[in-house]
Amino acid sequence: MGKIVMGISAGHNRGAAIVINGKLEVAIANERITRIKTDRSDNIPEEAMLYCLDALELTWDQIDEYVYNITEDINKVPEQFTELTGQSLDKLKFIPHHQAHAYSTFVASGFKEGVVVVADAMGSVYNDTTPIKDWYDLDESELKEGEEWAEGFSIYEFKEGQTKPEALYKKWIRFPYMPEYEGSIGYFYGMGAKQLVYNEKTNSWPAGKLMGLASYANKDFVNEIEDLSIRTDYDLQVPAAPFLSNIVDYRSDFQSKADIAGVYQKEQELNSIHLVEMASRMSDSKNVCVSGGSFLNCNTNELIIKSKLFDGMYFLPPADDSGIAIGCAYAGGIEDHIPSGEFMSAYTGKTYSDEEIISAILAFDERVAFTKLPDDELIQAAVGALYENQVIGWMQGGSETGPRALGNRSILANPSKKWMVEYINSEIKKREWYRPFAPSVLFEDQADIFELDTYSPYMLVTTEVKQEWRDKIPAVTHFDGTSRYQSVTESNNPRYHALITEFKKATSIPVVLNTSFNGPEEPIVETPENAINTMLNHDLKVLFINNYMIYRK
Repeated sequence: MGKIVMGISAGHNRGAAIVINGKLEVAIANERITRIKTDRSDNIPEEAMLYCLDALELTWDQIDEYVYNITEDINKVPEQFTELTGQSLDKLKFIPHHQAHAYSTFVASGFKEGVVVVADAMGSVYNDTTPIKDWYDLDESELKEGEEWAEGFSIYEFKEGQTKPEALYKKWIRFPYMPEYEGSIGYFYGMGAKQLVYNEKTNSWPAGKLMGLASYANKDFVNEIEDLSIRTDYDLQVPAAPFLSNIVDYRSDFQSKADIAGVYQKEQELNSIHLVEMASRMSDSKNVCVSGGSFLNCNTNELIIKSKLFDGMYFLPPADDSGIAIGCAYAGGIEDHIPSGEFMSAYTGKTYSDEEIISAILAFDERVAFTKLPDDELIQAAVGALYENQVIGWMQGGSETGPRALGNRSILANPSKKWMVEYINSEIKKREWYRPFAPSVLFEDQADIFELDTYSPYMLVTTEVKQEWRDKIPAVTHFDGTSRYQSVTESNNPRYHALITEFKKATSIPVVLNTSFNGPEEPIVETPENAINTMLNHDLKVLFINNYMIYRK
């Protein structure tokens, strides 16, 4: 079978992945199984590890190497690893957080060589709880009592045939007592999210909400604010304190919050593109790969494309810490990796059998009915529901990796009805009114609809909707005339492509509204039982799981 490597991530968004002969075979975030959003813990992700073994029918003994990373202060992984797996610690290896990010995006890109930019809130902390000091030798005498070093942002280079990246630039920040300009891109943006979109009930502040809020900013106000970061040709210094935190917070009026959100978004974009520009100066490579939660910011990714600094660009779907396990697995299996020139499939979850689907349906027997349909009839039934302006659940094959639903765990709707935005936000997703919805578009038609014609299979790029299409697809055209689109091809998702193709035949619109299949503060559904439960709790009238059409009694 060749070398088998399991990647393990403990801490924020913990999870597991398995690579065989350099190819990713399965990956899952622990939250999808436990149903605990982000599922942060310093415990080993037992559920995700067992899921991966089950998906491939493997045993602990068959795994040749286990590679892990942890983001917490206490490292329980070695002890818990031995207890869970019964394997020798000789099989267990550690890699730093930013290296895991770098491996995840470079190997997934299919490039033979490339430069990698990593930006997030914080990487590995330099202390005695992990083997991090075997990798770096930092001067701790510069630190005050109680301070530690932590990875802030990094630039790496992979040369052809090279199995370890060369660090071209690495910024260490002091934590938790940061000097004025020793923040990170993600940490600063996160502070803005906590300041402006904090949810007291759930004690959460998702960065995605800040990105949506920023669209409503007064551009004149934002442009008048001087740069908050210090950017030079070969360095970047980011603020370590929130902007106007003593004046505007989450309890302020909407426009005030939106304007300050626009400032945070501006800094996010300028700082991220600055790191990419630095990478182009430091490396001769014509390929750039990015990772870290900062690169889930679609406006930033659009700027990278428009910069034309690189010929090849890759944006990883689980750019946040849900991709760390993948990077760990790739790091252990990179010797066997043969660059394909193709992007990694986003669909890394296991598929569910007819028996498992029927069992889930029977668990809700008093509330749902079902019918099994051939492929073409299933597609027609789904298109018919969309045409009649029903909002449907769509669960097919293996789940997507990362935070974006890409047509296998999606809620779908007709994009031509403007009222869909308010209806889905208030009645189904139960979230803020200003949150936008994204379009999934046939790749062969996207150039007719959007200003940017870049292949975007992971819904990680924003672009303007062409003027003549804004009234045709108002439910997926944001307030500012933009959309975060997903390119769908017959090869990257055949059934989803068939659905949108038939919807186009019925409506002349090669687009469907696509949002993640979950409720508020709930992870994206994983199992048939999760999907039926969410359908019943969130006002969905019909659900399609593989070839089964499930509806309320």
